Amino acid sequence: MSAGATGRGWAERLNRFLDARAMNWVLLGGLATLYSVAYFGHELNPGATMPIERHGWWSWADQTKYVEAAVALAQGKIDATSYYFPLGYSALAAPFVRVLPTQPFFWPDLACVLLSATFAWQLARRWLSPLASLILAGVFIATHAALLRLTMVVPWNTLPTQAAFLGGMLLVLTRRDGAAVVWLALVAAVTYWIRPADAACLAPLLVFATLRLPAWRARVGWGAVGVAIIAGSVGAMAWLNLRTFGHWRTPYEQGTFENIGFFSYPVLHKAYWLLVDGESFFGESGSALLWRYPWLFLAVPGAVWWIRRDGGAGATCVAAIALNWGLYFNYNDFVPSAVFRFSLIHYLTWSFAPLAIAATAAIVSGWREHAVRWAGVVAVGLFALAIGIKLKERRLPAVVAPGEVCELPTTRPLWLVLPDEKPAQMGALRLDGRVLREAADFQLPYAPVAEARVMLSQSAQGRRLVMAGEKIVSVVPQVGDYEWRWWPRWRRLMPPRE
Repeated sequence: MSAGATGRGWAERLNRFLDARAMNWVLLGGLATLYSVAYFGHELNPGATMPIERHGWWSWADQTKYVEAAVALAQGKIDATSYYFPLGYSALAAPFVRVLPTQPFFWPDLACVLLSATFAWQLARRWLSPLASLILAGVFIATHAALLRLTMVVPWNTLPTQAAFLGGMLLVLTRRDGAAVVWLALVAAVTYWIRPADAACLAPLLVFATLRLPAWRARVGWGAVGVAIIAGSVGAMAWLNLRTFGHWRTPYEQGTFENIGFFSYPVLHKAYWLLVDGESFFGESGSALLWRYPWLFLAVPGAVWWIRRDGGAGATCVAAIALNWGLYFNYNDFVPSAVFRFSLIHYLTWSFAPLAIAATAAIVSGWREHAVRWAGVVAVGLFALAIGIKLKERRLPAVVAPGEVCELPTTRPLWLVLPDEKPAQMGALRLDGRVLREAADFQLPYAPVAEARVMLSQSAQGRRLVMAGEKIVSVVPQVGDYEWRWWPRWRRLMPPRE
């Protein structure tokens, strides 16, 4: 018997062994053990310290709000002092407040991680063998350990929504009946009570599951059931919020939409800063997603493979990922300064699993298909573009005076520099007398920079900009915008510093 035949025989035995139901439970138990070790061994885990003492991740703003709401719910209270985020995530931890008061989110988080892993395994098994799926899982965990510790060990309310997205995709890929519509509506309804924006990103899945039913009577009937379920969820939260705050949105949603907002910066500029170069203006080294996770280039042939294998269902899953990324990329607070510095990467990491699975399947099996090969060519073209594209600062003429710009150019985004001055000396920014809002109207770099810098968004429209810091009254600002250039910058390939 040849060595190749022997190897295939061993691979078949391993695949049968790994595909056994008992072995699936063993793997899940192993993952639970690994997660528990990572959770309790995390350097930010507050240990036996009570959350009220604000140690470890209980000192972070979001985690503080999560646990305060969980404690209040455990006591049967809902009031404006503890209710900030939608209550769904905190409700998962409320039953464990008395059982495990120092770590009430451990069991819900573990359950969410195991559920997500189960769904991801089922996605992988649609295209890959058990052995290939296990190898991919091991490689992914090993090479993304820092990311997983940040986004899946630290308590975040994106842990249950991750499971919701992966489960919703499986429903679209595996079921074609009215029950799929009901289940997807229930998933969206529950997700709305955790992260309303993420619930909106489930819309492509729900719409597709409804429209592909065989007859219009079924589409209208089951669609009406789905709409009723979601409307009930939205209405219940609106009623609770009105009773608690006098407003139909939670304080988190009000702050997000009214004070921070979306789409204040050009889409291409945001994509460049987040994917290609976070050093431009923001000074963030190693934050660009394409160089931190270069396998994302392979998501292009992976998406083509997915669509060719699953048709409209695959395209819908890709659309849900694209909608999620597009929404958060255009969230005004989602900039290179915040992606890793303030851990906002947790908004996106749910999609890494299906993208990595699709990319691997495209490499293992899809390379034989012309469409996937052409998608690979497109990925190479995107790499060539990304390795050299640059937003170069361009100085603009402007009427300036010490501490102010008397006549702002109309172009946006617009950068301003105060030479030889520190960022803290800039003070409040006033545009035509209006105090500007950070993120919605302007951005500041958080990385150490040599001089005070500010970038005005499309929302900051006006003529006269005054910097109110007392120490800069004698400093004349410089003003400019950006222009696109291309020249290879091979240093982008250097591994990021964790």
